[in-house]
Amino acid sequence: MIKHRGTSIRFRLAASYTAVLALTFALIGVCVWVALEHSIQETADRELRSRLADIRRYIDGFSAADLLHQEAEFREESLLGQATANVRISDTSGKWLFRTPGTEGWPPMAAEDNPRTVRVGREVLRVLMARVRVGFVQIGLPIDAFEEVKNGFLWSIGLGSPFLLLLAGFGGYWMSGRALRPVDEISNTAARISAQELSTRLPTSGVGDELDRLSGILNAMLTRLESAFKRITEFTADASHELRTPVAIIQTTSELMQTRSRTVHEHVEAWGLVRAETERISRLIADLLTLARLDAGKADFEFRPMDLSEAVRTAGEEMRVMADAKELVLSVHAATPCPIHGDLEALRRATCILLDNAIKFTHSGGIRLEVNVQGRAEVTVSDTGVGIGQEDIPFIFERFYRVSKDRSRKTGGTGLGLSIARLIVERHGGELRVESAPSKGSTFTMLLPAS
Repeated sequence: MIKHRGTSIRFRLAASYTAVLALTFALIGVCVWVALEHSIQETADRELRSRLADIRRYIDGFSAADLLHQEAEFREESLLGQATANVRISDTSGKWLFRTPGTEGWPPMAAEDNPRTVRVGREVLRVLMARVRVGFVQIGLPIDAFEEVKNGFLWSIGLGSPFLLLLAGFGGYWMSGRALRPVDEISNTAARISAQELSTRLPTSGVGDELDRLSGILNAMLTRLESAFKRITEFTADASHELRTPVAIIQTTSELMQTRSRTVHEHVEAWGLVRAETERISRLIADLLTLARLDAGKADFEFRPMDLSEAVRTAGEEMRVMADAKELVLSVHAATPCPIHGDLEALRRATCILLDNAIKFTHSGGIRLEVNVQGRAEVTVSDTGVGIGQEDIPFIFERFYRVSKDRSRKTGGTGLGLSIARLIVERHGGELRVESAPSKGSTFTMLLPAS
């Protein structure tokens, strides 16, 4: 199991859920509080203005002196509505003309003012002051019931929110654990993967979510790594095998030379064999170094405008000696300029590899080397040799692959030439193709981007 250090993602997700919910509760609480406060004030103010209109209609027919003698009637009229029971009326000089009991602690009379909330002892009032014909009137509406609603809301928010947040935190932690369980499985599986266990794949749930896509990408990467590691392992084994044979020949020959006296002719033959195997080792090492540099992308290619036909003609002239030695006809058709952007020396070497391969496996007839431009630059090497079976064609560019076990050894090759040629062509943004059939010869074609 993988040990987690620091704060886990699961805890951070749960904390984030809780924080977002707390912020949501806070915003909702503020909005509801403001709306409730506004609604209470609007309701109280409508009632106050309605009572003010009733009072004005009643007292507009009286003077200040008349109102003093009509106090009983006014008080009786005020009982028509509960709100008007809390009323104070004064003349313009501030003399009280009428007031209901319990209004002594109200704010002082003043000019006309907008409704406002005041607290008188334990009572909360919404008070409206206005000018009337005889002076001023002040009306108060108790809103204690509304305040109790507001306080009840505050208590509900204050007591309920922590419980809900705690519940949300535990719920978020549980859901995060379920959501992140595949991550733990991926981590534990990835921890078990090693160079000896590259066949292990990360689990997928099949639902197609982000974790499934991540597992799929990582599994594809592991497949590529497994394939690359397998190729490296096989390549190392093949290289060791290829080097072991010539080294064994050299060692055996030298030991036999020491067992007894040899004639000059026997010495010449033995040293000739040692020299041949040494040259074979040198070629193999050189090819291995070339492949290593190509694989690492460190081949010293100098890409510049060049004429592909020139590289092909140079390769044809170099390989003509080998063709003549086997009494084969090598025809080169590269008179037309073929401008491309590439490395002349590298493409010359790739062409030489294809020609060398054709010469080795052609025993009679001829070899045709040709350059064409048909959207892309094409270098074609055709021979009338032994050909390649269809079952072998998909593998001939693999390193050390042999159509027959002793094919490379009999022809003096290392089994790496076609691999090198293909890498050179691919580094130039092209591809190397082959068409062949047993006893009908082979055609190798290099396709390169033309300038």
